[in-house]
Amino acid sequence: MYDGTEIKLEVKPKEIELNTAQTSGLTLALSEDGRKLRASWVPVQPGQGIERAVLDAAIRDQGFGRAFLFETALQQLVSRSATAGEPFTLEIGELRDAELKIEVAADRLSASLTATRPYGGKPLSREQVMQALAEKQIRFGILHEAIGRILADGEADRVVIARGRKPEHGVDGKLRPLIDLSKERRPRFDARGVADYRDLGGIVNVHAGERLMQRIPPTAGEPGMDVLGQTLPAKPGKDCQFAAQLTGAQLDPQDPNILVAAITGQPVLVANGMMVEPTLSLKTVDLTTGNIRFEGSISISGDVQPSLSVYATGDIHVGGTVEAASLEAGGDVVVKGGIIGHGEAHEHVREEHKATAVVRCGGSCSALFVENARIEARDSILIGRLARQSELTASNQIVVGQPGSGQGSIIGGYTRATLLVQAGVIGSPAGVKTRVAVGSNPYLSEKLNTLNKTIAQKAKELDDIAKILSYLAQNPTRSTPQVRAKAENSRARLNQELAQCQREKEDLEQEMSLAQDAKVVIEKTVFGNVQIEIAGKIKPVDLERAGGTYLLKEGEIEFI
Repeated sequence: MYDGTEIKLEVKPKEIELNTAQTSGLTLALSEDGRKLRASWVPVQPGQGIERAVLDAAIRDQGFGRAFLFETALQQLVSRSATAGEPFTLEIGELRDAELKIEVAADRLSASLTATRPYGGKPLSREQVMQALAEKQIRFGILHEAIGRILADGEADRVVIARGRKPEHGVDGKLRPLIDLSKERRPRFDARGVADYRDLGGIVNVHAGERLMQRIPPTAGEPGMDVLGQTLPAKPGKDCQFAAQLTGAQLDPQDPNILVAAITGQPVLVANGMMVEPTLSLKTVDLTTGNIRFEGSISISGDVQPSLSVYATGDIHVGGTVEAASLEAGGDVVVKGGIIGHGEAHEHVREEHKATAVVRCGGSCSALFVENARIEARDSILIGRLARQSELTASNQIVVGQPGSGQGSIIGGYTRATLLVQAGVIGSPAGVKTRVAVGSNPYLSEKLNTLNKTIAQKAKELDDIAKILSYLAQNPTRSTPQVRAKAENSRARLNQELAQCQREKEDLEQEMSLAQDAKVVIEKTVFGNVQIEIAGKIKPVDLERAGGTYLLKEGEIEFI
């Protein structure tokens, strides 16, 4: 019985005679090189050939069962044997050694082996595999156990036998707040179960010496290596530093990676750090106080009377109502009562005839209701019950009513946000014209334009410094070491500032891309004479319909 090992034959083919009646005319033999299997047929009786089953048994019994057989030749042998009048010989198979192929992935982080099993020839050996790996210059991450399994199986289809090590890129440095700023505020419910969207938590205070923020340095990363033994460099993390001027804060003398409060007051998160601002507390803002302007946060327990203005670099908290007044804050504006104007906040109304309430804030604005007011928020606007004939603009979202309650109405005016406008009802049965827009952020576009101008200016300054340094290098007698050192310091500073601007630009562009998923959500009803705008596309609503969501699909506004 042929066991698949190497067959050594004499130069003269060895013939094997089959003694059965049907196979007495058949002779099987290997070619002179011991690789080809030949079948010779000598007619014994006219019209008597060999059947296929008998032929297969003869091949198997004579030890050639593992050879690679040519099906067409076998069929031809059976067919011709039945009618042949003269002897003939056909090549019906061959002995084949195992074959292998190694492929290296495009990123050179892995190599795979494809192997075919032998047909009566030499099986695959570890020496063959290792030689093939050497020819491909594969020397790292060889998986010897995987190779052993392939040798045991005798064949493989793109099995990974070498695997490189990916580089572990460095982690960017970051500034981690060490205090809870409670920016993610949620409305609270009073004794009657009514949600108060103004009471979102008190103003956080810190004391001098309290830890505010920690600087975590970047890591260098860990280099990798491909299967060819070549090093794959790791990308180091980006560094970050505290801003140079942080009002009310300073570096810890014992640890320069820790920012601590220098005074007692309210912590405010800013770019590359945190400031501490004191808080001004007032009972009311009226004619006895006049207009208020304060570098910090302001807490007003009562009302803000008409025609007065309040400005704060931090937050403004109003416990009562804002009536036809102006509020401007660098942080949040929280009004427990309403924001009421005495005239419609429409663009076509002449300025001298307006007595609207105006609110501008760098964070979020929340109120129980808004009427005849103009509100601009760099984050979100949250209104508990009603927004009537007002102009509302938010960089993030505008939500009227508690989500999921079906309550809260937007009637008239112009409401626009970058990502989301949501209310229980939009419009009114009387058909008051109401405009709602999402999908664009004028604040970010303006900031990006300013940033591009800054980048261009700093690039020009850097080029000028480079020219000066080049001139000084060529004319060393024209300057002093102090002048050259000053120019070098200027170049280093400009390079750092330019890199920071580029990072800010990348962050802005990523933030602007989020507007592609903007939507308008109506939980209960949308009435006629409502205009929906998404990313410049306009869809008028002519008839009353049940709630749903307006969003942009394939460039067109759809209602689902």
